[in-house]
Order: sequence, then C-alpha cells, then structure tokens
Amino acid sequence: MTIPTHRLWAVLAVSASVAAFAAPAFAATAVSGALNAVANATVSGVTVADNDNDSWAGGAFTNLATDVSATATSGALSVSTHGSARADWTSADQGSVLFRNYGWDFDATGANGSESDLTQNRGGSDWSYTFTADGNGQIKMDYAVTGSGSTFGLQGWQISFTGAGAGGPLLNTSDPTTSGTFIGQLVAGQQYTISLNGNPNVSAGGGGAFSGSMLGEFDWQITEQSGGVPEPATWALMIGGFGLAGATLRRRRTAAA
Repeated sequence: MTIPTHRLWAVLAVSASVAAFAAPAFAATAVSGALNAVANATVSGVTVADNDNDSWAGGAFTNLATDVSATATSGALSVSTHGSARADWTSADQGSVLFRNYGWDFDATGANGSESDLTQNRGGSDWSYTFTADGNGQIKMDYAVTGSGSTFGLQGWQISFTGAGAGGPLLNTSDPTTSGTFIGQLVAGQQYTISLNGNPNVSAGGGGAFSGSMLGEFDWQITEQSGGVPEPATWALMIGGFGLAGATLRRRRTAAA
C-alpha cells in the first residue's frame, strides 16, 4: 500500500515534534580538565619521586594520559611505587577515567623508614573536570575500585563535587574493593567541578616484603532534566505537525462523505 505524500509528511512532522520535545538539549559547556599522577618511594633515607600531569583549558577538550614510577634502593633493599591513568572525554557531556596498577612493591625487610605513597604533595587532584551547566540536570558517575595483593594502605579515590547547589560532602571510596554510583545536581548557568582525589600510603618502620595494587574505573555522564518547556522552534514544529495531521483527517472525512 502506498501512503499519500501529504499523509506521510503529516506523520513525519508529528514524529519529529514529539522527538524534539522529548530529547534534552546539550547539557554542558566544557571549561577545563586535568589529570595528575605522583609516585614517591623512600627506603633507609633515600627518596625518589616521579610526577606527571596533563591538562586542557578553554573548552577544547582532549584525552589525557599519565604514567609514573619511582624506585628507591639502599643496598639490597628496594621500594617501588607506580601507577598510570587515562581520562577520555567522549563529549562535554560524558567520558571516563581509568587508573591502572596504582600501588607498590616492597622488598625492605629490616629497613627503617621505608615508605611508599601516591599522595597529593604536588597539589591538585588526580583528575578533574570543570564545566558550565546549560540547563538544570545532574551528573552521574559510576565507579568500581578493585584491589589485589596486600591492599593495606590502598584507599581508593574520593569523589569531590563543588558548585552552586552541588549539595553534599565528598564521597569517599576508601575501600580498595568497592563500586557504586555518585549523583550531583546541576543548576542552569552555574559552573561546577568534579574531581577524583587519592591518597594511598604505606609507611613501615621495620620494612617488609609485599606488593599491592588497585584498579579504578569511573564513567560519568551529564544530562538535563526531561519534560521541560519546549523551545519556540519546537512549539512551531509541533503545531505545524498536528495541523497537517488535522488537515489529513478532514480530507479523509470529506472523501468518505
């Protein structure tokens, strides 16, 4: 069966107007992003540090990557700290962060003052994203942190969310084996920053021989509230579509009479 052209246009117009009403507008404008990593290792008074950072600003978002490793030795004793991270922005509205092999390797039995850490001594967060909300909505971050080996001292990452109406303290994923979802509220026109902050650390007065590491996976998405008032162009499209549908129905009734 062939559908008359005027009826087909009516159906398409109504479908397009409904879709335009249901689909949320672009939800965020990117401002800046950063990814940082640090590794410190100390054994018998010998300290080695490694820092790596990458960032973008001005809304020209790009994927970031860091990689750090520090090994301190004193004779046969050794302490190593390591980690790598990657941050991707699929768009200004969604992306992911992956922390791999964050941890340490100790072979410092009998050594005093052995320490291995991934602290924030260089300032800033492990990862951060600053954006402006184009409409009322929310940012959702799904996270999964898993630990392996000797996880004593591995603390996962804290999720920090700041800005107007952010509403809530830090969410602390201190357990190196945990998962869940963080949700922050957005107010149109306001600027927000969401960040991940880690501070794992091991300090052993008598040293020891052990290894531990963790993996952190974070996926985030920004969405506007649905069911808002349509834009003027959307109203015009809806009225036009329903008008065509009405005209088609009247033609059918006239033909039947």
